[in-house]
Amino acid sequence: MFEIIIANFVLFVLFVSTLILLYQSIAIVGGEQFITLERRWFGKSMVDGRTIALSDEVGVQARTLGPGVHFFVPFIYKVQKHKFFSIGEAQIGIVQAVTGLPIPPGQFFAKTVECNIFQDGEAFLRNGGEKGPQLSILPPGEYQINPHLFTVKIEDAVLISETQVGVVEAVAGGAIAMGRIFADPVECDAFQDADAFLRNGGQKGPQVRVLPPGNYRINTALFKVEKRPVTVIPNGHIGLITAMDGGRIPEGSLLSRKIEGHSNFEDGRAFIANGGQKGHQLDVLMPGTYRINTTLFVIKAVVPWTNIAADSIGIVTVLEGRPIMKAREIAAEELGLDVHNNFQDAAAFLKAGGQKGLQIPVLRSGNYAINPWFATIETVPMVEVKIGECAVVTSFVGEEGEDTTDSNVNAKIVANGKRGIWAEPMGPGRHPLNTKVCKVDKVPTTQILLNWADSQNSAHKLDSELKTITLRTADAFNVSMDVSVIIHIAMADAPKVVANLGSVDNMISQVLEPAISSHFRNSAQSVKALDLYTKRAELQAHAKEHLQSVLRVHHIESKDTMIADVVLPTELTRTVTDRQIAEQERITYATQKQAQEERKMLENAKAQANMQPKVVESERGVEIAKNLANAEIEKSMGDSRAIEVRAEGTSKATKVTAGAQAEATRVNAVADAEAIEKKGLAEALVILEQGKSTAESYKLQVNAMGNEIFGQIQVVEKIASNKLKLIPDVYIGGGAGAEGGDGTQSSLMSIALLQYLTGKQVFKDPAA
Repeated sequence: MFEIIIANFVLFVLFVSTLILLYQSIAIVGGEQFITLERRWFGKSMVDGRTIALSDEVGVQARTLGPGVHFFVPFIYKVQKHKFFSIGEAQIGIVQAVTGLPIPPGQFFAKTVECNIFQDGEAFLRNGGEKGPQLSILPPGEYQINPHLFTVKIEDAVLISETQVGVVEAVAGGAIAMGRIFADPVECDAFQDADAFLRNGGQKGPQVRVLPPGNYRINTALFKVEKRPVTVIPNGHIGLITAMDGGRIPEGSLLSRKIEGHSNFEDGRAFIANGGQKGHQLDVLMPGTYRINTTLFVIKAVVPWTNIAADSIGIVTVLEGRPIMKAREIAAEELGLDVHNNFQDAAAFLKAGGQKGLQIPVLRSGNYAINPWFATIETVPMVEVKIGECAVVTSFVGEEGEDTTDSNVNAKIVANGKRGIWAEPMGPGRHPLNTKVCKVDKVPTTQILLNWADSQNSAHKLDSELKTITLRTADAFNVSMDVSVIIHIAMADAPKVVANLGSVDNMISQVLEPAISSHFRNSAQSVKALDLYTKRAELQAHAKEHLQSVLRVHHIESKDTMIADVVLPTELTRTVTDRQIAEQERITYATQKQAQEERKMLENAKAQANMQPKVVESERGVEIAKNLANAEIEKSMGDSRAIEVRAEGTSKATKVTAGAQAEATRVNAVADAEAIEKKGLAEALVILEQGKSTAESYKLQVNAMGNEIFGQIQVVEKIASNKLKLIPDVYIGGGAGAEGGDGTQSSLMSIALLQYLTGKQVFKDPAA
C-alpha cells in the first residue's frame, strides 16, 4: 500500500489538496443559522474609520449569508456561524450600531436608513447608517443580524394595565420652548415610531400625552415610561387640580380660566392647545376614574363635598371675580343661584360678572361640589325664632327703601328686602338668614317679668344685670327694695323698639333700669322707713303710672309694677319684731286659756256621762230594796215596830257614817284639787266635778229612799263589801222581849232579814 502511495504520490497530493480546497470553498448553513464572513486577502482597505468592511473590502464583512450551501474562493474568507436573534411576543429588540458614520453633534440617536430591519448590514453602511443607538426597534420575530455590526438588547414591551397610565419622557429631541415645561405633542403612533417623533419635531423632556392601557413597542432607549395608577376620585369628593404647564394666569386672578375640550384633564394636548393656564384650576374632578398625566396635572387634594345640614345654611365667600368697588357695599352684587348652580359652576359665575367677596345668597340643605379655591363655605345654624318671640331684621345690603314710619321712630324702617330695619318681623320658626349681611334682634312678644333683685333672675336672663334697689328714706335709713315689672312688646311694635333703642337689652339698661331706680329713690325721700309697709300700695300705683308714661314713648306697654320685698335696717326691724312677738304671745295666752276652759267643760261632760250608768243602777237598786222592804213589812206587820226601832238605830248610825263619808269626800276633794291645781287647772276641775257628781248621786239616793233606808243599805253594803262576820253561823233565839212582845215572831223576822242580807242560811231545818 505504501508502495502504491509512493508510486502515486503526486496524485495523492493533488487529491488531498483538492479536498482541502473544497472544504475551504464550501459553507453549509443549517435552517436556524446564518454566517458572517471575514475577508482576509485581495481587497480594498476600509475608509471613514469603519470597522466593518463592505464586500470589496478586506475585513469582517457587513453582509451575512443565510441557511444553505455557499461556495467561496478558497483561503480568502473565514466563515463563522450564528443563531438567529429571536424576539418574543411581548418583547422588543433595541439595536445599536457598532460602526458607521458618526452621529451629528447635538443628537443622541442615529438616523434611520433602509437596511431591511438591520438584516442588510451592507445596505446600512452604503446608505449612510450611523453608529450608535438606533431609533428603529425589532418587533417580535427572528432576525439575521450581523452581531459584528449591531448589538441587540432584548427588553419587555411596555404593558399598561387597566388601572395604570403611562407617563412618558423623551431623552432626545428638540428643545422645549422658553417658559414651557412639557414638550409639544407630535404624531408618533403613541411613541412607538421614534423616527416619526424626531422627524415631526418631537422635543425632549416630559411629554403631554399619556399611554392608555395596552401593549406598546416603544424604544425605551429614547422614551422613559413610568407607570402610574389612574386617578380615582371617590364618591362624595372632588379633586383639586394644579396644572404645571400652560399660559400665565392674568394679573389679579387666583385661578386659571376654564378651558374646553380637555376631557376632565385627560387630554393634556387639548388643554395646552386651547390656551390652558398653569396654576390652580377653576374646574374640579367629580367622582370617577381618570387617566390623567399626573406630571402635568397634579392632584393637590381630594376634598369632601360641602355638606349643609337640614337646620343650617352655608354662607359663601367667593375668592375669584371682579372686586367690589362701591365703598358702602359690604357684599358682592347678588346673582341668582341658578346662574352658577349654587356656586358649583365657577366658570358660569365669572362669565356672569360675579364679584369676589361675601355673597348675599346662602346655600340651603344639601351636598355641593364647590371648589374651595374658588369659594369658602361657612356653615351656621338657621336663625331660630321660638314661640313667644319675634325677630327684627336689620339688613345691611339691598336697595334703598322708603321710610314707612313717622317722626317718633329714630331709625329708618323699610319694606322687607330693602336696606334698613324691616317693617315685618320674622315669626316663630327657622329662617335662612345670612347673618353676615344682616343683624337679627329677637324681641319677646309675651309678657316679660323683670326682677330688680340680687338673688332672683328670670329664665330669659334679660334681668341678669338688675340688682336690688337701695333707698334712703326720710328718716335717714338705708332700705333695700326688690321690685318686679311686667312689660309687653307687641309684635307690630318690635321694629320700632329696635329702631329707637337698638335692642331689648338696651331698652332695659337705658330706659327701664334708670326709670325704676330713680322713681323709687325719689319717692323714698318723703317716706319714713316703717311707712314703706303701710304706703306700699300707693308707691306701687305711682310707679306703675310713671313707668307707663316712660315706656309709652318707646312703643312698650307696661302691665304692672310690684314691690316684691322691702328689707329694713336691723335696728329698726328689731323693735317692730319685739312688738309683734309680744302681741302674738298675748294672743297665744288668751287662746290657751280659752282652750283650757273648753277642755274643763269637756271633761265635766265626760264625767257626767261616765256616772250615768251608776246613777241608773243605784236607782234600780233603790227600787228593788224598797220593794223587798215593803214585802217584808207586809209579811211581818207584827214585827214592824221592832224593825223600825232597829232601823232607827241603824239609820242614826248610817247618818253618822254618811256624814263622815261626805266630810271625808269633801276633804279628799279639796286635797286632790290642791294637788291637781299644781299640775293643771283642767284636771283639778274635772276631779272636783266628779266629787260633786258623787255627792249629787248620794243626795238623789237619800231623796229617793229616805235617810233611814239609805243608811241601812249603806251599812249593809259596807259590811258585805268588807266581809265582816257580825252574825254567828248558828243563832239561838230567847224568849219574849223586855217589853213583853212576841219573842218568837221577832226572832223569825230577824232571822229572815239576816238570811236576806248575808245570803247564808242561818236557820237549819233539823229534818234536813
